[in-house]
Amino acid sequence: MIKLENIIEFIKDQIIRIEGPYQGMEIEGIADLKNIDSKYLDWIHPNSQQPQVRAETSNSKVIIANQDVFYNDSMKYDGKILIQVKDPYLTIAKIGNEFFAKKEKPIIHPTAIIDKDAKIGKDVNIGAYSIIGSCIIGDNSIIQENVIIRDCVTIGKNVFIKSGAMIGNPGFGFVKEGNGTLVKFPQIGNVIINDNVEIGSNTSIDRGALSDTIIGSGTKIFNLCHIAHNVIIGEQTIITAHADISGSVKIGNNVWIGPNSTLIGHQIIGDNSIIGAGSVVLRDVPSNEVWVGNPARFLRENKV
Repeated sequence: MIKLENIIEFIKDQIIRIEGPYQGMEIEGIADLKNIDSKYLDWIHPNSQQPQVRAETSNSKVIIANQDVFYNDSMKYDGKILIQVKDPYLTIAKIGNEFFAKKEKPIIHPTAIIDKDAKIGKDVNIGAYSIIGSCIIGDNSIIQENVIIRDCVTIGKNVFIKSGAMIGNPGFGFVKEGNGTLVKFPQIGNVIINDNVEIGSNTSIDRGALSDTIIGSGTKIFNLCHIAHNVIIGEQTIITAHADISGSVKIGNNVWIGPNSTLIGHQIIGDNSIIGAGSVVLRDVPSNEVWVGNPARFLRENKV
């Protein structure tokens, strides 16, 4: 049980106002479809069609909502507490992570294989059967089970790499001789993963050829993605499942790449752009635009 007063103190920068007496109230969890009783913290999504009705009929005694919900006689009669915040979605995410999410213990599993020259920061978790080369891993990072990280990799702080990911393998590049023989192009660059990045299960991020593959701070990459050599991804970008990012693509900041998208190679994807699900991108995408389809084409502006 968590004291509501502690939660309120934690989110005080988001709070607009509080209605109803909250002193002494304790919270057991966050409400979902199975648990919406008086001890669970309920919240109203900003896109809810009937936010007021949702708040009034909830079994929870504590409701987090934006200013579309007001504290009326019905809520007062039921002894409810209304916490109005700027962004309920963001607020409930922060509460969940701080008070209710299970946190990984910073341990290195005895079955992990770690190069003697690897530089491992403080409070790093390395899961069972992971293989860690002569790389750098920053403080408070989590490396789950069966992850492979090669020598050429530098990982920042608070990075989360999920099971089965492969980081730093040589990229796929060949030059054809006159007789048709394929000659491997040297793959001798690095992988640089900055702070607060998340990399999903079974995702592969290749090392650079002659330059580096770089993942910007705060970027999140979902499961089963391929990030090829020399790709540069900006900050706070989201790459969803099954995305295939070919070599030397440059992706800006705050970009959203939809599931099953393919970027053929050497494109520049501008800041704040959106690539729709299943799109095949053959050319550059300007900033602040939404592109969809195969081949991908302009749909509309992205007003941010």
